[in-house]
Formats: sequence, C-alpha cells, structure tokens
Amino acid sequence: MIIIRVFAAGFRARLKARPAADSDRPVGRAGASTRPMPPGRPVRHVGATPARPAALTSPVARAAAPVLALGLALGLAGCGAPAGSGGPSGQAAGGPKVMASFYPLQWLTQRVAGDAVTVGSLTPKGAEPHDSELELSQVSALGQADLLVTLGGFQAAVDDAVRSNPPREVLDAAPLVQLEDGDPHFWLDPTRLAELAAPIAEALGRADPHGAQGYDSRAAAVAAELEDLDRELAEGLAGFQGAVLVTTHAAFRYFAGRYGLETVSVSGVDPEAEPSPARIADVAEQLADLPVKTIYFEDQASPKTAEVLAERLDLATGMLSPLENDASGDYPDAMRANLAELQSGLVAP
Repeated sequence: MIIIRVFAAGFRARLKARPAADSDRPVGRAGASTRPMPPGRPVRHVGATPARPAALTSPVARAAAPVLALGLALGLAGCGAPAGSGGPSGQAAGGPKVMASFYPLQWLTQRVAGDAVTVGSLTPKGAEPHDSELELSQVSALGQADLLVTLGGFQAAVDDAVRSNPPREVLDAAPLVQLEDGDPHFWLDPTRLAELAAPIAEALGRADPHGAQGYDSRAAAVAAELEDLDRELAEGLAGFQGAVLVTTHAAFRYFAGRYGLETVSVSGVDPEAEPSPARIADVAEQLADLPVKTIYFEDQASPKTAEVLAERLDLATGMLSPLENDASGDYPDAMRANLAELQSGLVAP
C-alpha cells in the first residue's frame, strides 16, 4: 500500500497543472442515467442516478484509475480503518456491510440499523464533504458493501467511486427528498431527513431480511424523534417569524423555509468559496436597512468574511453548524445548539 500512496501522490501533483474548469461539478441533479454493473454481481439502485457518463469524469478519478486498478490487484490488506472515521469499514460480525457518504446520512442510517450494524462513512471525521476525496482503501471497500446511502451529485468523488466500484445496492437520497434549485442541505429540515428513515429501513431489510422488522421499528422511532425535534425548533423560533438570517454560506434555505425565516447569504453553497469585495459591498448595502444584528459563519469555516461584514456594519458575529460533518456532535444536539444561537442572534420582527 506504500507503493500505491506514492503513485497517488504523484498523480495529485500532476493534476495541479490541469485547468480548474476541468474539475468543476454542478451541485444537484439533471436527470437519470444507468450505472455500470460488474459481471456476475447484480447492483440495485434506488432513486435516480446522476446524469453523467458512466466513465470516470473528474480529473482526479481519471488520473487515479490505474492506481485503483493496482490497489484492487494487490487486494484489500491493510484497508480496514475504523468505521465512522472515514475508513471503509461498515460491518459488524455477521451483519450487512453498510456505508454512508457523509455525516447526516451516516447518523440516520446508524439509528435505523441499530447496534448490530456499524455504518461506515466515506467522509473522514471532521472533514468538509463538498470537495473531499476518497482514499484508495475506501474505493476498494465500497465494492464489497451491501448498501451505500448517498446524495447523488453532492460529492463528485463518491459518485465516481460508485461508478468504478459499485456496492450491491445504492440508496440515493436526492430524488427522495425533493431538492430545491441544486441546494443539497435538505437535512437541516428535520422533517425532510425523517422522510429517508423508511427507505433506509427497506434497503437494510433487503440486505438483511432477518433483521427487517427491527429496521422498520427503529425507522419509525427515529422519524418520530425527528418530528419531536421539528416541533421543538418551531416553538423556539415562533417569535422570530420573518426575521432575517444572514449567513456566509448558503446552507440554511431548507431550515429557514421550515421555520419562517428570511435568508441573506454572502456566498453560495460551497463554504470554501470566497466572495468578491463587490459581493460583500452589495450585501452590506442590502443589510443596511434590514433588522439584523448578527452575521453567522460556519463552525468549520473561516470567520473572516463574517468579521469583515460585521465590522463594516457594526454588527456581531455568531456561529452555526450546517451539520455536514460530525464535528458538531450528535445531530439533534447540534440542531438545538443552532436554535440557541439563533434565539440570541436574530432580531424579532
């Protein structure tokens, strides 16, 4: 595996010279296509698949293809990283091998699966999933998984890995949760996340028929828990209907829509994208006449943009979690922490 990592490092160095436009990826969905099936292994896909060619399309994936082939030829020795750490493991003794592409899906899948199954994550612990890359060990192990729960179009590296080394079944959340205008952050509305519990239980039941009844029961329980969380958030924000939520990252559309807030975002859905000075000036002009006292940045992103805008307008800054990774802790607790931040930082109309 040391040889493979050296090769991979060389490929990454060569890729730096490629034009940036070659790796641009749209977020969202543009229709359906059919992913390839390896000979002798049927693959089941639930939901539409990303509308991109079956061949590897990103420069990283194209350059890494020979390395992946070598990794597969050498076998999977040394590839068993701990589940939940971004490693490929996703199996308890005797149970199905289950993986999720990033934290909110991993959290929900684990709650439905129960203690008998360990759900692995393709996004390393604390990493930013938008543009994360996969280790060769993760791509290799993906082909041995019984189920992958993912969000097609959100992580290009995951989409390419599914095409090159597909698991037995892929559950794509994108066509099941009604994404709006290419915004992937549906999980910030607990009711939308709850909609995935039953499909996950059904997919787990296909992988492990003996455990189907338990999966169905736990899916109903976590859906009820999310509905209770939704009521708690709605009650906590009831006095802020129409309040203006200003964020540096356009991640809170679903949250704001669910709880009656208006949103102003400095940049787009990618938290690493830096807004131009002209954009910051435009937002500052827009906010000058609005009832706002706080500019929010993300817990895993730089506060620089929020600080620049807040200083210009003599406002405070605050921190919210988009829950894209597990750095903020348990999903319900992180959502409650967001609620507390908003209750102290929003201006009631």
